[in-house]
Amino acid sequence: MSLLFFVGPSAGADFTYEEYIKAPEVWKRGFVFGISQYMSAVAQPDEEPPYPVRTAFQRCLASSTDAALAHQVEAYVAANPANSKGPMVAIVMRAFFSLCRADIERTSPKGAPSPR
Repeated sequence: MSLLFFVGPSAGADFTYEEYIKAPEVWKRGFVFGISQYMSAVAQPDEEPPYPVRTAFQRCLASSTDAALAHQVEAYVAANPANSKGPMVAIVMRAFFSLCRADIERTSPKGAPSPR
């Protein structure tokens, strides 16, 4: 029950990396895994069929475990501390764009879009 109290107020748009690192490991893995699933299923706002960026994310993230994705986010923040400010969703998205950049550049005619 205490996990619900933790998640409730933190689940909004203002959820930060400082709050994220205090979360239980299983919750962090679920959080980043959920975002990976979203990025693999939903096209980017300016993307048009055949959705090459979404396809690149599907390919890049498909074999990753939730633990590996959480580790990737933490490695991204460690390598880019200036990018650890702001909403946690944006940080995770930047980490995944960084992780999948080669796949995105290979499949997208416009190159890699910038995460929003």
